[in-house]
Amino acid sequence: MTKGLYIHIPFCDNICSYCDFCKVYYNQELVEKYLEMLKKELQELDQRNCYESIYIGGGTPSSLSCEQLRTLMEMIKPFVNDHTKEITMEVNPESMTMEKLVIIQNVVNRLSIGVQTFHDSLLKGIERLHTKEQVFGLITNAQIVGIQNISIDLMYGLPNQTFDNIKEDLVIVANLAIQHISYYSLILEDHTVLKNKNYVPLEELQDIEYNLYIDQELENLGFSKYEISNYARKGFESKHNSLYWKYEDYDGVGCGAVGKIDNQCITHTKNVFQYCKENVLNIDVNSNEDMMFEHIMMSLRLVRGLDIKEFNQRYGVDFLQIYQKALDKHLSLGTLTLKEAFICCNKESILYLNSILIDFMG
Repeated sequence: MTKGLYIHIPFCDNICSYCDFCKVYYNQELVEKYLEMLKKELQELDQRNCYESIYIGGGTPSSLSCEQLRTLMEMIKPFVNDHTKEITMEVNPESMTMEKLVIIQNVVNRLSIGVQTFHDSLLKGIERLHTKEQVFGLITNAQIVGIQNISIDLMYGLPNQTFDNIKEDLVIVANLAIQHISYYSLILEDHTVLKNKNYVPLEELQDIEYNLYIDQELENLGFSKYEISNYARKGFESKHNSLYWKYEDYDGVGCGAVGKIDNQCITHTKNVFQYCKENVLNIDVNSNEDMMFEHIMMSLRLVRGLDIKEFNQRYGVDFLQIYQKALDKHLSLGTLTLKEAFICCNKESILYLNSILIDFMG
């Protein structure tokens, strides 16, 4: 059964200097055409799917006008039922008004706010348009309209950001009424402004030092780390993103969206203009070996690790036997731990997971 639905809204009022997601500048006429195609694609989905989670990502979904957001909410309503526990929408503080919050609150029950840092000067350096005061106002207004489940994105390793800046951000977090934090290290992607400017990111040891500090401080504030870059108060772990990390099936709709159904990876064109004319899909069929590796790759991102019993049932194999050589190596090194029916990284090794995964490749 397909448990999740991802909806991509590629429009932005501004393009951040670090972003490599599928996005274009907001254009009212183009948005109207896009929503028409999105509606057709949603109508083609199997209405029998009982989605546990729906995620509206971008881009910047909150860049849509009030009327466009009403249209989007009406398109989503048929997929919301008693099985749907979490409907998330990504928003930016400068574009999410009280009027827009009122429009979405009957459908959306979780906000993911792009904050990155509470230092206005650093925000300008990565071409973000909001201020910290707008973040505070958005959180307050969301609660007023009844949206209590709020997540924020934060980043470290930003241009000119100091360790003291990170400490100051965490002091502010302590006083926010939020339930979830995604805290990422800045990664330079190709074709981004920062990459083109030859910005030098953090060295690995400094990155690990910052990450371990953030882990401890957020733990002190009541946020438990449950994935490499994600922290939540008890019971507020992201249901949608957890589907990815557990390698479950999900539908993806919209330009640049990706879906996974059984052994198929379904990818949409990243060209918004092409998408508005024709829904072009690329379907890759994965071998059992490829799926098993991707499952390991995603699940070892989780602090709890990979569920060995579920893995064996899904693929009809013996995990401990197939990957015995890799397991023997990393269990002896202490980089992996076997806890009951789960295999997991330790607190530090999860930060250099890629070097561990090499030994699990076929």
